[in-house]
Amino acid sequence: MKGLAAIVSVIVLGAIFVLIGSMMSLTAINDGQMSLESRSRDTSQYLTEACVEEGLIWINENDTLPANNIKTSFGTCPVTVNSHTGTSWDFTVGSNVNVKLNRGTTLAVSSWQEL
Repeated sequence: MKGLAAIVSVIVLGAIFVLIGSMMSLTAINDGQMSLESRSRDTSQYLTEACVEEGLIWINENDTLPANNIKTSFGTCPVTVNSHTGTSWDFTVGSNVNVKLNRGTTLAVSSWQEL
């Protein structure tokens, strides 16, 4: 009988340790996924901001934007000119940022809206 009790105890303790180990592993995996998602979101935001700034430089220097895409050293973003009338510009970079500005003697950004 004592041998049977010992075997059952070892099996129960082993099952508990396996369960605890599995839960710890799943928690670590979940934390890693959340960290990766956060880093990916930050990287996307930095790229979009770099593209917007590059677009502002293009407008300031050339009074135009590149067709379809803005290229930076960080990557490429799609750009859409919503309107361009005289010195007023309204453009969207990616699907994240809408910028409205006036290009007179200086470049004046009137709106920078993250969508």
